[in-house]
Amino acid sequence: MVKKQDLHPQVKLMIASSADRKGPSFGKGAATLLHGIEQNGSLNKTAKDLHMAYSKAWSMIKKVEEGLGFTLIERYGARGSKLTEEGKKFLELYDRYDEKVETYAKEAFEEVFQEL
Repeated sequence: MVKKQDLHPQVKLMIASSADRKGPSFGKGAATLLHGIEQNGSLNKTAKDLHMAYSKAWSMIKKVEEGLGFTLIERYGARGSKLTEEGKKFLELYDRYDEKVETYAKEAFEEVFQEL
């Protein structure tokens, strides 16, 4: 039998718009892109750092923006990109939510799997 110390919880956290239930969601991938843009000042550099095609990164951001109903980033062409105020606030809230869910998942895991 597997040992408890060899296991850990893994949570896939997504926030979906109720207006478009089948549409794009905001999750760790979008959050990673936004954090990179915040750090690098560039969607292009962030996509390269993540070994992702720029077109895929841009498409992902646009789809998430459409689902959320507001703009996450401002693009300045060759001069880079930055998060909008709404984008910064949403990312901050997502990060807080993600931290709480991860903490809860670890606590629940310890409680439920204590018998292993």
